[in-house]
Amino acid sequence: MRRVALITAALAATLGAAPLAIADTVEAVRVLQRGTIIAPGDVMVSYGEPRRNEAQAMHEVIGKEVRATVRPGRAIRTTDLRSPILVERNQLVDLVYRSGTLTIRGEGRALRQGGSGERIRVMNLDSRIVITGQVTSDGRVEVRP
Repeated sequence: MRRVALITAALAATLGAAPLAIADTVEAVRVLQRGTIIAPGDVMVSYGEPRRNEAQAMHEVIGKEVRATVRPGRAIRTTDLRSPILVERNQLVDLVYRSGTLTIRGEGRALRQGGSGERIRVMNLDSRIVITGQVTSDGRVEVRP
């Protein structure tokens, strides 16, 4: 749960400081190498001054993949994370095209890797046309008009 406390302007003026926002941030407890899937024991919640794009709750980071190495004690930024890769480059994938009640299925080759919810380019193996679709949680690529 996000807790934010703000030192009042009067107290800040007394101390000679600007008001300071305090909130929870999630930080690494060990070195997290690129490609690591974050588990609950890899991170902890600390209390401090939040910075831009920092994760503020455990649910934001658990199960995500680390894009670049994160050192212990460093707050984890949301830009450091991605959904785990479900589709690898050159992998054969099921293509699903949906428009209203019409559903067309086919096979394609992924032109780049992608995780759940990410948009990737795929070549339709029947027509050789390159299309863009969204990776679903089961590893399919869904194309919508």
